[in-house]
Amino acid sequence: MFSKHLITAMSIAVLTACSHAEPLETPLAQANIPAAPPLTDQAVIADTVGRGEVGPTALAWANPSTGSVGVIEHIDASQDKADGCRGFTTSRQSLDGITRFNGVACPAGDSWKVGGDTKAIR
Repeated sequence: MFSKHLITAMSIAVLTACSHAEPLETPLAQANIPAAPPLTDQAVIADTVGRGEVGPTALAWANPSTGSVGVIEHIDASQDKADGCRGFTTSRQSLDGITRFNGVACPAGDSWKVGGDTKAIR
């Protein structure tokens, strides 16, 4: 008889432990977590130019933040100066169509940035 009461008491204790509700994580609780800013096409292009070799080597790039893609067609050795800047030619395919650009990318800390104006060429 004692074992019957013991089994019943243990069953109730287990069921009580299983019915404990954990707090739910909601979008409001997650809204306080800062999101990383989306990458610009210029930032993706500049980093691709910085990692690439000087010369006419084709390097594909893609930006998941904007959906744009392209190919670095050339990295100019004449722009590879003491400051480390490099000239480049790239294509960019986006919802606006396909465009080719000339530009200059320069080292900026741990990454690269497009310096000055990029010029569209057709």
